[in-house]
Amino acid sequence: MRSIIVLALAATGLASACAADLTGTEIRWLQAAWPLVVYAKTQQLPLDIVVQPQAHLGDAPIAMGFADARCKLVLAMRGNPEAEATLERIPAGLLQPVIEAMVAHELGHCWRYVHGAWHTLPSGFVDTTAERPEEDQKLLAQWRDMRQTRREEGYADLVGLAWTSAHHPSQYAQVRDWFTHVRDDQPVPGAHHDTRVWLRLATDPQAFVPAGTPFEQATPVWQRGLLGED
Repeated sequence: MRSIIVLALAATGLASACAADLTGTEIRWLQAAWPLVVYAKTQQLPLDIVVQPQAHLGDAPIAMGFADARCKLVLAMRGNPEAEATLERIPAGLLQPVIEAMVAHELGHCWRYVHGAWHTLPSGFVDTTAERPEEDQKLLAQWRDMRQTRREEGYADLVGLAWTSAHHPSQYAQVRDWFTHVRDDQPVPGAHHDTRVWLRLATDPQAFVPAGTPFEQATPVWQRGLLGED
């Protein structure tokens, strides 16, 4: 079964999106996410919103994918109990800022992809896994993939928090604590989504410079975390 693509959402507006053939759960997520959809348009990010007709086991309710040089904000909510369960786990009063932070996180992935930086390190940084030729190459490749994913997740978490600092400053500490609670659940330290080294650097919203986009504000904090990720 093919995906359903909700076309031209940023152009037609939220009312047109909700008038499409969407479920109530999808509408709740989109309503909360809409400020970021509008922001993506102002930043000229090539964003499409894709609604999966049926989620697969283990799918996140919302995620970012890439195809044909465009970013795809994917809603995998039909037949996915996590779509409602995630909303229910967000503390009362935090639904709007947390969903916005989650979608800002996904836009962080989009920004890195569009700017050709996906899975790359900044100038002057070196991936030390390349310096271990004596190790099992298959395990080394898996370790390198895990580190690359973790770095992207760390950057995206910081984008979410930079957005929160600018748009929901009074709830920054609560949103940051929510991120920390989610990231504390790791199979092993340093796993793909273990972004805690970056979250510790963002305890205070003043970690982010006040000027620039959330993508720019996240970058220096992310780079500091790269120095201590091991």
